[in-house]
Amino acid sequence: MTLYLIGLGLWDEKDISVKGLAIAKKCKYVFLENYTSVLMGSTPEKISKLVGKKVEVLNREDVEQKKEYLKLAAKDDVALLIGGDPTVATTHIEILQEAKTKKVKTQIIHASSILSAVCESGLFAYSFGKSCSIPFWDDKFKPESFYDVITENLKNNAHTLVFLDLHPEAKKFLTINDALRVLLEIAAKRKKEINLNTIAVGFARLGSSDQVIKAGTISELLDFGFGAPMHILVIPGKMHFMEKEALGL
Repeated sequence: MTLYLIGLGLWDEKDISVKGLAIAKKCKYVFLENYTSVLMGSTPEKISKLVGKKVEVLNREDVEQKKEYLKLAAKDDVALLIGGDPTVATTHIEILQEAKTKKVKTQIIHASSILSAVCESGLFAYSFGKSCSIPFWDDKFKPESFYDVITENLKNNAHTLVFLDLHPEAKKFLTINDALRVLLEIAAKRKKEINLNTIAVGFARLGSSDQVIKAGTISELLDFGFGAPMHILVIPGKMHFMEKEALGL
């Protein structure tokens, strides 16, 4: 009786590890967590076909509140399939802690992660500081804490990995272009550590055959066509000459 948190990798169902697939096949119940990340190159139906059994899709409420998968894991082997690597989102760390409290055995099956994939750009992994997320803004909700994370990293010469909000059920995905506009709006009210000349790197559909990695000033990227989701953004800090060379800067 084990709860397996199995990483699916970055793009489609083929990114799952051989080990992860073998474990998912032997589990009595298989769930797909479909809100912290989404495999844009796949579908739940394709994943079900690969695993060879029905895969139940879970939304945020299912994952964070109902937690049926955790109850079932007290008596049977249960697989929770997760886009990327299972240890990246704090949601999954909380699941592991709760399972430990309830004496439910767990095992993590790692997979490719956005944390390392962005280094395909040439940026050094050890030069990244704290990550942050930019949520969708509306008239009543306009947080700015992510801006503080970025500017603090810049002061420390560190890169910032900026996750962009997604609402999969509504098919809404925050774009790099929108995220940059939000940063400029905040910068206009504050000290301008971030401005049109700030270097940024945009990533779209990493792990796919048509992925995009584009570096430039915010001014140059504001209207660049990154295409379909998912997008992620990096605001580099002080760069080594090899990083600049790799980015074409």
